[in-house]
Amino acid sequence: MDPVASSEFSNFELEVASLPRVEEVKLHPISKKYLVKLQVGTSISFMFFAVGLFLGYTFLSAQFHTYLFWAAILLVLLFGWSIFNNVMYVKKSGYALREQDIIFKRGFLFEKTTVVPFNRIQHVTVERSFLDKILNISSLKVFTAGGSGSDVSVPGIKPETATSLKEEISGRIYNHA
Repeated sequence: MDPVASSEFSNFELEVASLPRVEEVKLHPISKKYLVKLQVGTSISFMFFAVGLFLGYTFLSAQFHTYLFWAAILLVLLFGWSIFNNVMYVKKSGYALREQDIIFKRGFLFEKTTVVPFNRIQHVTVERSFLDKILNISSLKVFTAGGSGSDVSVPGIKPETATSLKEEISGRIYNHA
């Protein structure tokens, strides 16, 4: 490898204040139908635990009923928190496609923003579960090199939008290759 002549090499400092800010990007919200999917999953989980508590109350001796009562209170509190968490997750989640990357922001208590440049993307898929088909939503999954799972998974997108996003990203990663 030839050494780079000092006249050709530059490594100027960038002004951090002038860099584009991810926070200023207008994000597209995910579908409210995704909230229905989350609430169904939460409710099914709650039902399993509630049935377990009921069976425990029915078949265990009376000395355990106090513990089961407190377990039921804890279960109701956790269920309420999960419902609230699902609502806030959908409310605070959003995605955007920019000229050079895709952004996905999620979370309300612990916010997480993921920015994946197109030149790092290996492939993109659109997935739909049984419940997604009923609710007419899908998930866009973006994969980069080196990972076993998707690096960005944007849930709750209309299938037509997800397909067009997939085609756009695929075209851009082809142009970056």
